[in-house]
Amino acid sequence: MTRRALQGTSARGPRFQVRAVPELARAVDIPAPVGGWDAISPLAVMPATSAVTLDNVFPQPGYVEIRKGHRLQNLITGAAAVESVMAYHALATTNDKIFAASGTVIYDVTVTTTATVSVASLSGLANARWQHINFSTSGGNFLWICNGADVPHTWNGTVWATASVTGITAADIINVAAYSERIWLVRKDQINAAYLPTDSIQGAATVLDLTGVFNKGGSLQAVAAWSRDGGQGPDDYIAFITTRGEVAIYSGDPGANFELAGVYEMGAPIGRRCVTKVGPDVGVVCVDGVVPLSRAINTDRAAILNASITAKIQPVMNQSARDWKDNFGWQLTSYARGTRAILNVPVAANSEQRQYVMNTVTGGWCRFLGENANAWEVWQDRLFYGGNAGQVVEADCQGFDYDGAIEFNLETAFNPCETPGRLKNFTMARSLLLTDGQTAAGLAVNIDYGRNATIAGLSFAPSAALALWDVAIWDVSLWGEAIRVITDWVAVEGEGSVASIHMQGTVEVASGGSAANAVTFHINGWQMLVTDGAFM
Repeated sequence: MTRRALQGTSARGPRFQVRAVPELARAVDIPAPVGGWDAISPLAVMPATSAVTLDNVFPQPGYVEIRKGHRLQNLITGAAAVESVMAYHALATTNDKIFAASGTVIYDVTVTTTATVSVASLSGLANARWQHINFSTSGGNFLWICNGADVPHTWNGTVWATASVTGITAADIINVAAYSERIWLVRKDQINAAYLPTDSIQGAATVLDLTGVFNKGGSLQAVAAWSRDGGQGPDDYIAFITTRGEVAIYSGDPGANFELAGVYEMGAPIGRRCVTKVGPDVGVVCVDGVVPLSRAINTDRAAILNASITAKIQPVMNQSARDWKDNFGWQLTSYARGTRAILNVPVAANSEQRQYVMNTVTGGWCRFLGENANAWEVWQDRLFYGGNAGQVVEADCQGFDYDGAIEFNLETAFNPCETPGRLKNFTMARSLLLTDGQTAAGLAVNIDYGRNATIAGLSFAPSAALALWDVAIWDVSLWGEAIRVITDWVAVEGEGSVASIHMQGTVEVASGGSAANAVTFHINGWQMLVTDGAFM
């Protein structure tokens, strides 16, 4: 690349001379993909803060970070898949419990232990796929569970008991919800709902006839309480959702002014655990994506994409629903402390699962791999899941990963680097990282919408052990901050008009882990050195 330069004069007039002048490289800032995983935007117009791939990297408002690890809570004898994890909320948190169902047994897994759990809390059951609620009455707080094969059971804080439900076949109860101080029941292969007396965990069930309400057949899949204002009052409703995607909304109480507010349509729900309370709203997992109930009843199904929580990953969601909707393990979980909504996607039942995870503050999505979970539960603001080989695991644990490492992969949106349509040579790049751990990462630049660049390896060793006050030896021990800013340049290679940062690697955590092994790994963005060429 050259420039023409004026070089003095002569008796005949100005004299010009061509002189080779090297083009100067300029630095271009590439933002971290805080907008999250974008599976719907065309690559040519994707926002700069979006990501083409975001695996095990969670988007925060100002940076992205490698997901935290997971810690073994319990390992159950027999290694059968843990298909239900159920929390009991007592009046005093010291009496809270967490249970796991595996095979034909329910275990108390409240206490963290390295020993294998073998003592049954409740045994002789038909299966481990329980739906549950916590329900408070004048007689105390109860965990109420059902699975469509066994008679429902309750835990009162001390013992398990069968729930004596008459008027219907109790063993047919397969789903449950609480609304208007009553327990509401879904029976397998039945279109009619049922409910128990007010302030009761058992008793004579009354059947609510819904045969004239729904027109597309099917049976009830789920029932959910829903509020328009986030509190209790006249704006409270109950929603009955069928296997065909019809939704009947009622208000009031059956003992007084129970009225049908309307019948609406949405995509067919996926799995028995298809509804989750998200703030005042209810999120429904269906073949159209994850749809807030408040939007589903106000939006024509043909336009449901714009109303879906999963709109930014809709093609992936649709493909996942087509491929795996019949697999057990679909579940949406709201995890407030981690500001995330977790959609569990079973690729192979009791074998392989992944999670599509949304930051509930920003709406940014990502994908988590390596946490093979059948069921999720939040207990005492901590996140747990049941694994495929008898594990009960606490997730979102800083400094832990009992598998030994967390692998991550991200690809940013393609960026024209301020000169659209102009040929550029990309020569150097650096990540703007904040870390304190052992990290092996690779960095490359994908060019012109290709995604096959060779990854150049990077490695960041952990900080030296720093001094502890009242323990360290003066003038011998090291003082300072453990968290470091990493801005090392690496050579990259590519020529084209647009470029995407591709970064992948592994965060190493000692097997077993401890809070002392907490690893910070924040990506604040990147810089690239770019040399401009001609317009194409």
